Amino acid sequence: MFKRILVAFKFTPASRSVLEKGIEIARDHGAELHIFHALDYRLKALESSDPKLQEINEETKDRFETEVKPLLDESNRVTFGCLPADPALETCKIAKQHKSDLIILGSHQEAEKMNLGRVDYVGMTILETASCPVMLVPS
Repeated sequence: MFKRILVAFKFTPASRSVLEKGIEIARDHGAELHIFHALDYRLKALESSDPKLQEINEETKDRFETEVKPLLDESNRVTFGCLPADPALETCKIAKQHKSDLIILGSHQEAEKMNLGRVDYVGMTILETASCPVMLVPS
């Protein structure tokens, strides 16, 4: 059913359950998994050649290698990307470019208390704008 899955990821403990759900669904469907981390959007003001931005990109990729890669196995076809961006709009843009079948993102709410009236800006923007289904994973 799913061929390409996009996980909107932050390096937080709550995001780990989002990532685990993405890995599980990708494995079950033999799908490609793309993990996207939005860097602080204020960094967009820097040129891509700026040493500060390059350093932050390298640090983020190193975190991916040490914190996320160990959770994956050989059956996972995974790519990772990060860039300074509005997390909601860039997630939707990437999903459309990659022709994603599913976006998975976290919710700051517990499953029993899930209420769409309390979904934050990022979640609501993705829900309203995404070109594919969106799965909210409670913390």
